[in-house]
Amino acid sequence: MIKLCDYLIKQQDALLKAQNHSGNYKNYLNHVLEPAIKTGHWDQFEALDIGFSITGESLGKIGDNDAWRDLQKTFEPDATQPKTLDFLIDGKVVERNLTNQLKALTLSMIWLSPKDYSFDTIVKTITRLKKLSSILLNEGLNSFEYVSFEKLEAWVLSDVSNINFKQRHIYDSLNKLLIEASRLPFSVGLTKPLSPSDFGLTPKDAKQYKVIPQRLYFIGLQQSEALVNELYRFRDELGQLSDYIADYHKKAYQDYAKYLTSHEAKLKNGEGHWYLHSSRYYEKERNTAFKDAFFALSNPSQKSVLELLNKHKPTINSRNLKDFHPLGVVKVGNRVAAGFGEALSLFKYLNGGCLFALMSRTGMRSDEIYRLHTANGCTKESISGQTIYLIHADLSKTTRGSQAKQEEFVTTEVGQKAYEILQALHSPLRKRHAHSQSFFHKVKDDLGAVRKKNGIAKHVIHWFKRELGEKLALTNEDILDLKLSDPTLTFNVGEDYKFSPHQLRRSFAYYLIGLELCDFPQLKQQFGHMSLAMTHHYAKNASKFQKIRKQSLAHAIDEERIEQQAKVYLKIFKKLANKERVAGGLGKEFAKNMMKTKHNLFKDKVDDDMLSLNYWIKQIREQNRHIHAVAPGIYCTSTRCSLRALVNLLECVDCKHDYIVDAVFAEQKRKEAEIHMLWDIEHDELTPQSASEAYIKITAAERIMKDLGISYEPVEVPKKVRELLIDYQVSTV
Repeated sequence: MIKLCDYLIKQQDALLKAQNHSGNYKNYLNHVLEPAIKTGHWDQFEALDIGFSITGESLGKIGDNDAWRDLQKTFEPDATQPKTLDFLIDGKVVERNLTNQLKALTLSMIWLSPKDYSFDTIVKTITRLKKLSSILLNEGLNSFEYVSFEKLEAWVLSDVSNINFKQRHIYDSLNKLLIEASRLPFSVGLTKPLSPSDFGLTPKDAKQYKVIPQRLYFIGLQQSEALVNELYRFRDELGQLSDYIADYHKKAYQDYAKYLTSHEAKLKNGEGHWYLHSSRYYEKERNTAFKDAFFALSNPSQKSVLELLNKHKPTINSRNLKDFHPLGVVKVGNRVAAGFGEALSLFKYLNGGCLFALMSRTGMRSDEIYRLHTANGCTKESISGQTIYLIHADLSKTTRGSQAKQEEFVTTEVGQKAYEILQALHSPLRKRHAHSQSFFHKVKDDLGAVRKKNGIAKHVIHWFKRELGEKLALTNEDILDLKLSDPTLTFNVGEDYKFSPHQLRRSFAYYLIGLELCDFPQLKQQFGHMSLAMTHHYAKNASKFQKIRKQSLAHAIDEERIEQQAKVYLKIFKKLANKERVAGGLGKEFAKNMMKTKHNLFKDKVDDDMLSLNYWIKQIREQNRHIHAVAPGIYCTSTRCSLRALVNLLECVDCKHDYIVDAVFAEQKRKEAEIHMLWDIEHDELTPQSASEAYIKITAAERIMKDLGISYEPVEVPKKVRELLIDYQVSTV
């Protein structure tokens, strides 16, 4: 079924319910729509409703192509980019049978499928399959049932189509036919999911963004940090800049109306000056419409002229504004802007610099930045005395059946400050639109919400170019960096480096992995990827960067890391030597072995070296040993561990690779799970999944505390939760 984005997730059930209680229908989807799809009687099918809105209004008839094109506003009311469900090809109607088969597939994906689909996925699926319909028609075929492995193989070999079969996208769409086969009015000719390799083709890699050369990346990080630290002290003044821009044209129109009705203008006699600017077509139209309306007034007054100005919105020449409207001055710290043009330029510069700071310190994409929370968008947590800053954004990645949650991105203090500055810049604009849910607003026209993520990207690009200026010219060293990150690229010394904001995400991954400042599972969690393969794609060739590092900061970081890991090992083994409890599978196993031996492993000099820091430094440097923190007080010795970003306590309790030395994290997770469990019960949002997750966290945490000999009061699991758990018994046979 259609998957609504996070902030509409609560309307998901209401939307589904509306399909069954609209008009005279009690179960429209199962009793009316699904049978009509399967029978394939097109006259009856085309006369039915596509579906119903939450308020019960029809979304239009299936046979009406215009109704399909208008669906985005129902499923994505605040979409950043327009997406259209269009069953026409080049504006022309395709053969009826093929068109209705595509509509049947679409309806199945929207309403009937147990699998969740975003509106974007549905649109892309239909767009790609339309290309296949053209090829079928050219061969005299009018049904997707003829699309089989043999038919696709013939198309691949003959190269007669306009489809690149090396790309995975076309197979993603073809495989939707197989997934929805049982609900379609035709027999699907495919027998298994397909990929390029099934036809002996090498899949075409997804587009890879460039890594920003170290020199330019470092300058960008330095300059953005300096800007953020400067502005943070004056963030209370930033609202004045936004208000100045927002009110400027309103006040300018007031003064212009006063000017037009004064003796200075003399416009009734055709003399004087209009002071209007019209370099663009739409400006000429608005200016002309205003002039005509002005001359139609029998007795112009300031009020009537101001009404016309607000209605037609003519463009006043900025060079002449000072003749009847004071420019005014606005200050932000030591930065001064005189007049609208300078204020607008300053706003774009500050906005772009802070966006660069935030994106470079989170790895967030433009669409993720676009969805920043307007309230509590940045929070902080304290773990073992260290402050962790989290940026929150609403994204459409939540699958049906799971708890809706806000996406989180870890950032630095600079990222946190950048967020607060962006809030100070945009909140005055947002307040002028009481019902707006968007973080970013425009500084022109009606000051409405930014509707496209590209509007954000432009300011970042503008800031980067302005800040680096002549330094953008590539050097030999820059080109070596670029070739190392992607050997297929070609550049010339002296040419300007072309920057785009998504390169910040690629560079974030490349340098963090290359400098070994984080691991792939952590990066996967930060990026919100569904697969580790996509994370590896972003950090592609980072291993080459690792190999060329010499005695440098990176080398010093390596040495410090080895020493810190050695100290962790030493701390654990001192506990074991003192017969203190250490939990985790590995800790319990070591303690058990100590009890079995006839002599003391430490006092009898058998393993005395294990109480030496140098011993562990040598072991780690020679890669005989490895250790990393899974969470505070929980350490894993496996190099293949995938829990470094998202901890599952149950997997750590008896894991043969784990040491657990304290229960602070476990107790925190236990309390958190208890609170979430009780909240779900109180608000009637308890599901089998949330019940099992809470139960697992609570029992795992209590086992850790028991293993460490820490007294605790067990959490009483409510009956409602226990009833949703699946009983599991180990077979003794």
